[in-house]
Amino acid sequence: MKSIINYINLYSCLLLAATSMFYYPIPKAAFFLFFISYFIELFVERKWKKVQLNKTTIYYLVMIFFFILGVFYLPFEHTSTYFSSLFVKRLSIFGFAIVGIFGVNSKYKLNYFLNTFVITSVIAIVYLVFIRIGIMEFIKNPIRADLFTSNRILYVNSHMMFNFYLNISIISIWYILTRSWSRTIWWKNFLYIGALTIDFGFLSITEGRSGFLAGIIVMLCFIFFEIWKRKKTIGIVIGLCIPFLLVGIASHHKRMSENQLKSEPRIFLWKAALSVIKEKPVFGYGISDAQVNFDAARAKYQTEEFKLGWIDCPRIDSHNQYLQTTMEFGFFGLLILLFIYFFPIYLVDKNRRLFAILLLFLCAYQSVFDMFITGQFSALFGITLILILSMENNIVLVDNDVMIED
Repeated sequence: MKSIINYINLYSCLLLAATSMFYYPIPKAAFFLFFISYFIELFVERKWKKVQLNKTTIYYLVMIFFFILGVFYLPFEHTSTYFSSLFVKRLSIFGFAIVGIFGVNSKYKLNYFLNTFVITSVIAIVYLVFIRIGIMEFIKNPIRADLFTSNRILYVNSHMMFNFYLNISIISIWYILTRSWSRTIWWKNFLYIGALTIDFGFLSITEGRSGFLAGIIVMLCFIFFEIWKRKKTIGIVIGLCIPFLLVGIASHHKRMSENQLKSEPRIFLWKAALSVIKEKPVFGYGISDAQVNFDAARAKYQTEEFKLGWIDCPRIDSHNQYLQTTMEFGFFGLLILLFIYFFPIYLVDKNRRLFAILLLFLCAYQSVFDMFITGQFSALFGITLILILSMENNIVLVDNDVMIED
């Protein structure tokens, strides 16, 4: 029975990792199955007996504190209009903090999840190109990028989630290849290279600027790290050239024109958020009051075109996790958020440190442009923490060679 529960929990977490790419409520069943099976497992295995008060436990307790901050603020807020809807979006923070404190079962292996990200990203792309569009239509159509975009929006997800997922897949491929190349059957290596080509190729035709830039940064980091390991002098030269390469590549993106940047709605959303923060910068307003005040400030800054385009949307956030958190809990809350994003780098073992840095960079970067741990990315962030801090690393680099433990 214990083994069955362990496997149910593992497979439900893998399913959650795979389905997180898609629109809600597709991940919903996996989400509930994972946490229900986990809490059954918690009591069956009496996991609390193994808990120790260490730095990792303290980290997850801080996550729980961040989650319940909204409850602490509620009695002092003037309205609770948005509290329920916004608080529910943060349940993943609490759930994965509990998982982090009590740990996952011994069936969890790092390569299971990395391969899940890779396989899911390729399947999603193949599904869109071959099933929804048609391969010949995709090849022949001169506006294939727009065709792919429209079908991706219809059947998979917005560019923010889709591109974030592709970047996780790219990091996963890099980690696997750089630690298993010499001990893996040659055709598997070429399959990974093919998957990397597919992921990055479709990332390059995305309409999303942030995901595209994140992909470029990640790829340039790979080049730098791999050259640095072999020849530090050349690595330094490449590192100095990276900013210029980044600017040059980014300037060719169709949404990087001056007119596109000037009309970017996030600009006035961020201005509205900053105007709200100025009133209560230290401790903020609380979840609901922050949104109410932001709505009032946004009305002063938004364009008429934006107003008409989003007239049916009941709530619009600041599209920036840092600004939203500062509106809610002030600079006090912002410091906690930064701690949640970056402290795992200090906790992670050395074999996963670079991997952790890249993943957490991706999370922190994405948070500049969207809600992250209090939005649609919260479950993926929780899984990321498990990958970094809780899961057995069965892909380990040892003394310039590779040891893969089954």
